[in-house]
Amino acid sequence: MEPRRFPQRAPRGGGLRGSASHSRGPSDPAHDGRRGGRRAEPVIKKFDLFDHFEDAPGGGTIFHGIPHGWGQRIAASATAGATSGSETGTASTEVLPIDPLSCPMVKEWLSSLRPSPAQLQAGADFIGSAELKANPECLMRCVGEVSASKMLGDKAGPPPGEDEAADSAWMFLANNLQLFAQGADEVVAAAPEDRKEDVATLLAKLFTPRGILFHLRGLARELWRAAREAPQPAAGGSAMDVDAGGGSINWSACWAWDRHIGKEPFSEVGIVGDFLLSAVAMLIRRGLLETWRETVCPIDQHRDYFEEGGTVKWVSIHPCMHWACARCAKKWKAWCREKREGRFTCPVCNGEIAFTVPAFRPE
Repeated sequence: MEPRRFPQRAPRGGGLRGSASHSRGPSDPAHDGRRGGRRAEPVIKKFDLFDHFEDAPGGGTIFHGIPHGWGQRIAASATAGATSGSETGTASTEVLPIDPLSCPMVKEWLSSLRPSPAQLQAGADFIGSAELKANPECLMRCVGEVSASKMLGDKAGPPPGEDEAADSAWMFLANNLQLFAQGADEVVAAAPEDRKEDVATLLAKLFTPRGILFHLRGLARELWRAAREAPQPAAGGSAMDVDAGGGSINWSACWAWDRHIGKEPFSEVGIVGDFLLSAVAMLIRRGLLETWRETVCPIDQHRDYFEEGGTVKWVSIHPCMHWACARCAKKWKAWCREKREGRFTCPVCNGEIAFTVPAFRPE
């Protein structure tokens, strides 16, 4: 079972059980590799879930409206049967993904989920606040990551065409909707009675090829984009505006998204965000995305969080969001009390520690 947010666990990600299969469009004589016995010219075909095709300029077919499509174009070049040695000929395909953020309907949907500008700027102050200390479950976290939402954006949110592994991973999800069935059923069952119908309707729309490639990937793209907007330093100076690689990162926006997804578990953004986390975890397990960041305790160099029999409990350090294994953090605090006159600082950045929050390793 994959973690939903620590220390709680989320259902395993995947679509509604019994989802109907979707046609990739009607057969088209223009694409059968034969055109009057002559070599066929390359054509562009966009697959539509609802078979709404029309003739495209220059030959081939095109669907009505990107928001109703698979999020890809197939450039198919066919060879005549005489050339291929086959009566029917052969065809090769190239995937040309479409960016969900270029679709007006997806942009409008994301705008309804996005934290307000004030919330985006307040993320860095929240990460070390008394509110978070009292309600740590309202923040989506991933052990070893400064921000869970930034991790999701980095792994699954690069622009289509820039990361071949991410493009392939999304097509894998769109073609394997059954992997989401158990998780979807569990979420509907766990939802409050007054939310069950809305949750079921949301998941039925989300776990279609269109929902995966435009909406779920659209959220990943938004998280990738938000992390790279012009950074807004926190009023208290707790935001780190430069990441380990030297690039500018808007940590305040990242933490605002972590809070936004984690705050209301059965809200639309909470459900979609949780399933994005579960989907990324599933893709990592299958070797389709780069593995988790190696988790190393900065105190005793433990490297066992994602290994069998490894450390069960770690803690996130606030407000800097570095991590340490729980047993070492406890010893570190005692050492600071004795050697530093009670000044409790992060062993990574030496910043003052306001509090720590435990996170449990999934079984």
